[in-house]
Amino acid sequence: MGVIDTNTYTLTCACGVQESLTLAQYGSAYAAGEWQKGKSLARFTVEWETPLNFVAPNVTAAKCNACGGTPEIKVS
Repeated sequence: MGVIDTNTYTLTCACGVQESLTLAQYGSAYAAGEWQKGKSLARFTVEWETPLNFVAPNVTAAKCNACGGTPEIKVS
C-alpha cells in the first residue's frame, strides 16, 4: 500500500503562532484508501472530526495555546 493523497493543515493565530501538520491517505489501486486520524499539535489544542471512508479528517475546533485565540486554518 502506498500514499494516495495528503492534506497539510496550517493553523495561524493573530498572535503570530503558526504550526502545520500533514496527514496521508494510504491505499492502493485495488483497495479502498484510509486517512490517518487527526493528531495533536504542540502549539494548538485541536478537535478533529473522524473521517468517513474516503473523506479527509476535518478540524472542528482549534485554540491557540499561547493566547487562547481561534486560529485561521488552511488546508492544502
